[in-house]
Amino acid sequence: MNILATGMGWIEHTPGGLNRYFADYLKAMSDYGHEVRGLMTASGESTTAPGYMEDVIRKQEPAGTLTRSRAFRQAFAAQAKRKRPDIYNPHFALYASLITRNLVPQGVPIVTHFHGPWAQEGMVEDKGIGQKLRFQLKKNVELLSYRRSDHFIVLSRYFRDILARDYGMDSDRIHVIPGAVDTQRFRPAPDRRMVREQLGLREDQPVLFCARRLVPRMGIDHLIRAMVRVKREKPETVLYIAGSGIMGKQLEQLASELQLGETVRFLGRVSNEDLVRWYQAADLSIVPTLTLEGFGLVTVEAMACGTPVIGTPYGGTKEILDGLSEELLFADSSPEAMAEKLCSVLQGRTAIPSRQECLDYVLSRYTWDRVAGAVTHVFEQASDKGKGHATR
Repeated sequence: MNILATGMGWIEHTPGGLNRYFADYLKAMSDYGHEVRGLMTASGESTTAPGYMEDVIRKQEPAGTLTRSRAFRQAFAAQAKRKRPDIYNPHFALYASLITRNLVPQGVPIVTHFHGPWAQEGMVEDKGIGQKLRFQLKKNVELLSYRRSDHFIVLSRYFRDILARDYGMDSDRIHVIPGAVDTQRFRPAPDRRMVREQLGLREDQPVLFCARRLVPRMGIDHLIRAMVRVKREKPETVLYIAGSGIMGKQLEQLASELQLGETVRFLGRVSNEDLVRWYQAADLSIVPTLTLEGFGLVTVEAMACGTPVIGTPYGGTKEILDGLSEELLFADSSPEAMAEKLCSVLQGRTAIPSRQECLDYVLSRYTWDRVAGAVTHVFEQASDKGKGHATR
């Protein structure tokens, strides 16, 4: 099939779950035999993006939201005119909102990947003046885009429920297809001891790793507070936090105030290569998200490297970890619950799956070949009988 997809940014320049998924997903669909074309923006900067990926901003210059949205519209029109797509597959509501139905060739179904409630995420992370107005504007943009869609793909039952309940979309047109991980890149280290040495880690040192954007809903502050008890009961343990965001300085100050300078260390944004090495080296990967965790790509990335993950019992994180062991879930998202679980695991009072069991679990459920097959089935269904549902 000829698939024309619109995303958001390029993973090299703007790390994040949506951009990571979009890049890996299009590669998987291409490998599966489809002809794909992906539109995204890297603002004209050089990338290692494959030939089927187009940066809609051709010059390296600042581009505002409206400029980027118009660029997506123009690039889409050009691509649709060059070769009629069999499916239009948007992944980000803002840039999809200006691609109106009259731009999509007649009879071409729109199958939207819903990566999360954009407006609601903004409410959680944005506490500034005008928060409610920005929420309503974003929600209107989302509704504008989703009401044009014939079918939806979501990465968890949690997001299926949000899309149906909060956006009024027909649940019969929502297909749950969990995400996947590139198991050629995220895999156990041939020599884990050497990787730990390269990162400056002692062989006998318990290492916790957390890769998250440093924003309120990720729960990093709760995890840092939990480390007070961990330090007291298992003092040699060190938590390494990778990522950047608006809470960066605040979190560093919190760790300092709690006298965790040697126990909690901030790595900043790490390269894709170093991210894999940290997963491989860690004894545990922690996912402390408070809310709106639609899938939790970091969870399967870590387990693909053989590292057990302990996460909060919400959304996609719970759906992934529950299938392996309930012992991988905190009781709730409080610092006290996190501290209790971490101390219990680190002290050997709670048994969790082995590194091999984590790897086997991912290989049996979260591969891109499986995703490509499931998405192809939805696209074929949409092409055959999915037309006519959306608002024209």
